[in-house]
Amino acid sequence: MAGSASVGSPIAVMEHEHDSAGRALDRMRAVTADYTLPADACSSYRALFAGLQELEADLHQHIHLENNILFPRAAQ
Repeated sequence: MAGSASVGSPIAVMEHEHDSAGRALDRMRAVTADYTLPADACSSYRALFAGLQELEADLHQHIHLENNILFPRAAQ
């Protein structure tokens, strides 16, 4: 049990960071109207939005792995 107590505080900090990142992603999605490109979007604009979508997907995967796999195992 001492092991789970020692990881509890860092896990709580990282979960807080995940919540903050989630709010940032929500804001990013809101300001881009769900990554909706204007009809006249240039290739740079298109690449930016594609990159933002990739960042969002990668971050969701990262958070899922930590919150649902790594953290529970570390707490055991």
